[in-house]
Amino acid sequence: MIVLASRRRIRDRGIRWKEQYGEKSTQLKEKFEKMLPGSYFRWEGFDYESGHPYYIVVGPSISKRYGKMFFAGIKKMPKDPKKKAYSPSGQYFQNLRGALRHANEMWGISVPRNAGGYNKNDLLTVDIPRHMKG
Repeated sequence: MIVLASRRRIRDRGIRWKEQYGEKSTQLKEKFEKMLPGSYFRWEGFDYESGHPYYIVVGPSISKRYGKMFFAGIKKMPKDPKKKAYSPSGQYFQNLRGALRHANEMWGISVPRNAGGYNKNDLLTVDIPRHMKG
């Protein structure tokens, strides 16, 4: 008899997520804080089961298909900090609360108390850089 053990969901691996911003993401955080306070968040955590660091991003984004929306995504970071980390994979949402709820349910992040109650209409006048796509 062969027993296949499935991998546990990221949420169930006990990863401790810490809100953390790198050089580029700090600039984005400051930019979005001026336009829509509490609309952009980034967390990092280390998965001891796989031995890989991950990051989660929730915030304004732009998509060719959907236009300006809110995005929640996760990405495994390269072990070498000098290597480029590519865009996370995730989902688009009509509002920030939906994106944060998704990130909480999927990956176990704590929803920030200072998160705004924004929806996609609030993004109409916001300049979102083209590289901010999921």
